[in-house]
Amino acid sequence: MEFWDPHFHIWDISSSTNSGHDSRILFPPHDREIYGIHDFEKDLTTSGFQLTGGVFIEAVSVCHVELSGGDYVKHCLAETKWVSEQIALSSNDYNIVSTLALEDPNFSKHLVKLAQNPRVIGIRQILNYKPSWPRNERLGNLLDNGAWHKGFEKLKEVQFLFDLQINPHQMKQAAKLSEKNNEIPLVVGHLGSPTLEDLTSGKTYWEGIQALADLPHSSIKISMLSYIDKDWQNNSLIEDTISKIIDVFGVDRCFFASNFPVELNDGWPAGKLFNAFRDLAKSFSPDDQKKLFSENAKRVYKTSS
Repeated sequence: MEFWDPHFHIWDISSSTNSGHDSRILFPPHDREIYGIHDFEKDLTTSGFQLTGGVFIEAVSVCHVELSGGDYVKHCLAETKWVSEQIALSSNDYNIVSTLALEDPNFSKHLVKLAQNPRVIGIRQILNYKPSWPRNERLGNLLDNGAWHKGFEKLKEVQFLFDLQINPHQMKQAAKLSEKNNEIPLVVGHLGSPTLEDLTSGKTYWEGIQALADLPHSSIKISMLSYIDKDWQNNSLIEDTISKIIDVFGVDRCFFASNFPVELNDGWPAGKLFNAFRDLAKSFSPDDQKKLFSENAKRVYKTSS
């Protein structure tokens, strides 16, 4: 079966890196400081699935959390340049979701520069707040930030999508903003980052998921399940959650993603991960399985293949 991966990372944390990445934050997969596109492709090789491409999702925003303005932007642009050079080494079809600080007063200028790269099709800025990603300990809840709202609205000018990474209690607020900007496709990352507690208590999570699913321009990634439970394939609550997610969003707006090499580092090599994904999809028709493993993501992320 074809797999077109809508969420993976590569990085270079060597001492001579020009990628913008930081060895203090990012780990070395297989004890290698450079985890390039061919390393990723080798790791995704598994029986029964053929990797044909995917979307690199920025990793630099977890680095250099003390920086802002031009000092931070230079690392964002460096990552995009390095990844562009990496994916050019492959015959597979890849696009890039980069990052910038949408609240930055010079965001428009940097956005135009990114948009000149034909492989860049969107932006991710991690918004998780309370519990917060390190950068947001300083910035707060960016969904409350008027300057950030103005930056978000500018994505439509370059026809970029937005990769949304938030906590469940932020979902309704994000949906309200996105509803006002329905020209900007919205991809919900990692099921909305629920914890096992979020799924057990349920109300906040499912009300937020419904608000996001009600947006016709939204879709959702089934990924990073090890964040919920490292042994998730044996957790019936997670299986039930995935089934309900697909029911709420519809099979045409959901897709599996590897989140490599993070999942690999959490004990999920490709064979184990894909077999578990296949079990989640076993009740779907062959055509719907193709949608979940490749066709939906290729449509949303504007692949040329």
